[in-house]
Parts: sequence; C-alpha cells; structure tokens
Amino acid sequence: MEQAACRIALTHLDAAHVAHARLKEGGDTEALHDFRVALRRTRSVLRAYRPWLGRIPRKLRRHLRALARATNVARDTEVMMDWLRVERRKIRNPHRVGFVWLQALLGKRYEASCAEITREVLKEFSGMEDRLRASLTPIANADREAPAPSYAVTTADLIRQHAAELAEHLEDIDSVDDAGAIHAARIRGKRLRYLIEPLANELPAAEKIIARMKQFQDRFGVLCDAFVQVREIASAVETAGAGIARDRMERALGMASAGALTRDVLPGLIVLARRLRIETGRRYAVVERHYLGNRARRFLDPFESFADIVAGPEPSPGAAAARPRPGR
Repeated sequence: MEQAACRIALTHLDAAHVAHARLKEGGDTEALHDFRVALRRTRSVLRAYRPWLGRIPRKLRRHLRALARATNVARDTEVMMDWLRVERRKIRNPHRVGFVWLQALLGKRYEASCAEITREVLKEFSGMEDRLRASLTPIANADREAPAPSYAVTTADLIRQHAAELAEHLEDIDSVDDAGAIHAARIRGKRLRYLIEPLANELPAAEKIIARMKQFQDRFGVLCDAFVQVREIASAVETAGAGIARDRMERALGMASAGALTRDVLPGLIVLARRLRIETGRRYAVVERHYLGNRARRFLDPFESFADIVAGPEPSPGAAAARPRPGR
C-alpha cells in the first residue's frame, strides 16, 4: 500500500515538474492548468493515503497546499476572460463600453497574477519538489519482506468511503443558491476520480467509471465557474462604483477627471450580470437533472460494484480481521 501510494504520487509530481518547466519558459497557455492539475492530484494522493504516508512532514503538506492556492487568482481570472470571449459577439452598444472596460481590468490582473506565479510560485516549487521526492522515493523503492496492507483492498475501501461522502454532499444541494455545497460535491467528485484513474490500465471496468466522473466534473465545473464569474462581476461593479465616487469628489474639488468612462461601464456590467444569472440557472438545471434527488443513487450505485472488482476475491476471515482500515 505504502509503495503504491508513493509511486502514484511521484508520477503526479513528475507531471508537475514538466508543467513547471513549461511555465518557466512562458508562452504556453495550457501550462498553468496542467501545473494546477498535477499539484491537485499529488495532494489528493497524499490526503487519501495519509495513514500509510505518515513519513511525509506536515509542514511539507501545508506548503504544497499553499502553493496550489497561490495559483487561484490567475485561474479564476482566466475563467472569467474565457467566458467574456464567448459573450463578446452577443454584446451590443451601448453596453460594449462596460464589456471592454471589464476585459481590460481582467487582463491587467491576469498579467499581474501570472507575474506573481513566475516570481514566487515557480521559485518555491523547486525546493518543495526536492523535499517531497526525498520523502517519497525511498518508500517507493524499498524492498519489503513483511506482510503489508494491500493497495487493491485499501483503495476499494477508499472508493466506497469517497462515494458515500459524495452522496452526503449531493443531498445538501437544494437549489442553485447552495454554492458551498455544490463546490464541496465537485471537490469530492474529483478526489473519487483521482483514486480510480491509476487503475485504468489494469481494470477495463475503470474506463467507464472514469468517463462517468469526467462528465460529472464537467457539469459541476461549469456551474462552479459561474459562481466565480458572479463574484468577478460583483467585484467589477464595486470597482466601478468606487471610480464613480472618486469622480464626483474630484469634480466637487474642481479637479480634472476621466470618470465619464467609469459611469458608462455600469449598464454593460448589469447586462453581463443578467446574462450570467440566466446561464447559471441553465447549468444548475443540468446538474439537477442528472445528479440530485433520486438520481444521485442511480449515479453512485456503480461505484459499489466497481469497488468490489478492485478489492478482488474476499480474503479469509482471519486475514480480513487483521486488515487495517483507512482513516477518514
């Protein structure tokens, strides 16, 4: 169990290393996404198999989490910019002023956040990677003679546990306003998929389960992206409002001001907010139709059968009693 978890974590760390090099070179639009995914997969392995990876220092785990979170601003900004590119042709005058203003605002922030990633995150990753490899490699390559927990049986238990947790979070979703519960369900779905993906080359049944989870993530992902976009527009309205207040103060003091543009952006932002509210409702309707209420059980039932396949034949009663159970 310990060796298998370390080897899987090292595979994801290798992917992060490659994406890190692409980020350093610059000009690769997919590098940030791939870097984030590789970090997320590495953290997921360390979290899921934590009872068997006690040698990984807590400080190193926290460092990895902080590193992943440091890329959030760039990612959220990128999500909003991608949505605006889709909406561009649908925006007409006089609302284009607000649209263009928001694009420029996000563009500047994206450049600043990417510069921050280049300056801080990439520098921090190299040292963290070396320390994590030093912790994982000896375990992955160790020769073991004593009996150890089975990777297959342990992972089957974890699949059942993660599926049960996902079911609980799906039950917490009652409406599109439950953004926290929707986000939590999406995260649990990712963790469940990451548990199963290393099995794809060994078990043909894994392919259908992974495809099922990819579709789940896509549908929940676009809905969670809508929540990010709502926050972005709310922040933009607040920024524009502050600009209007500043413009009024400057005019009251007889100072020159370029605030007319700021006043003109608000109608465009309001139109974008209305369009986004409609789109968010559509995205939620898809999630509701496939995963909420009675449909949740139908979606999750195959995972129990798949966990049985992963575990293999039932061990003898004595072996089952001796088998360690994973912690939550």
